[in-house]
Amino acid sequence: MESLIAACLFFLGMHWIISGSPLRQFVVKLFGEKLFKALFSLSIFIAIGWMSVAYANAPDLPTWGTAEQLKPVSLVLMLLAFLMMTTGATDKNPTTLGLVPPDQVEARGMVRITRNAGLFGLGLWGLAHFIVNGDVASHWIYGTFAFQGLIAPLNMERKYRARYGEAWTKFADQTSYIPFAAIITGRNKLVISELNIWGALTGLSLFLLVLWFHESWFGVSPLSY
Repeated sequence: MESLIAACLFFLGMHWIISGSPLRQFVVKLFGEKLFKALFSLSIFIAIGWMSVAYANAPDLPTWGTAEQLKPVSLVLMLLAFLMMTTGATDKNPTTLGLVPPDQVEARGMVRITRNAGLFGLGLWGLAHFIVNGDVASHWIYGTFAFQGLIAPLNMERKYRARYGEAWTKFADQTSYIPFAAIITGRNKLVISELNIWGALTGLSLFLLVLWFHESWFGVSPLSY
C-alpha cells in the first residue's frame, strides 16, 4: 500500500507542486519550455505506470465493499466521461496544454458546455470507479484521478488567468468551469450542430467496447449485481 500511496502523491505532486505552482517558472528557466514539457510528460507516464503496478499488488483492505446498487450510476458517469473526452478533443481550446491563446478562441462546440471537457471526463472516470470499489487501494488510485480531473482545473485556470489577464477573463465569461453553468446562466447557448458528432460516436463506441470486454480485461463485470 505504501508504494501506491507514494505513486499517487507523486502524480499529484508533479501537477500541483511542479507544474501548478510558481516553481514551474524556475524549472522552465533551467530547462526551457520544450524540455520541461517533455520531462513532465515522461514523469506523468512513469507515475501512471507506477500507480497501475502498485494498485495491482496492493493488499485488499475493504471499506464499504463493492457497491452493487451504485453500478447504474457508475455506468452513466462512465458514458459521460467517454463522451466528454472524445467530443471535446478537437475543439480549439486554450485549456488544451495552453497551446492556443484565449483571445484567438471562440467558445464553440463542447467549449460552450465546459472549457475543461477532457479533465472533467478523467474526473468522472475516477469518480465512477471510486463509488463502486469500496477498498482502500481503489480509494487512493481512483480518488486521485477524480481529484485531478474535477479539482485541478481550478489551479490550471489560476495559471491562465495570471498569464493572459483580460484575454482569459473575456474567454472565461463565454463558458464555464462547471459543465452547462454558462448555458444555464445565459452567458452562452447550446448549439448541437457544433458538437463533434464523430467524436461523440467514438466515445460511445469506446464505452460499449470497454463495457463488453471489461470482465475479460479487468476481471470484474460492471453489469453484474
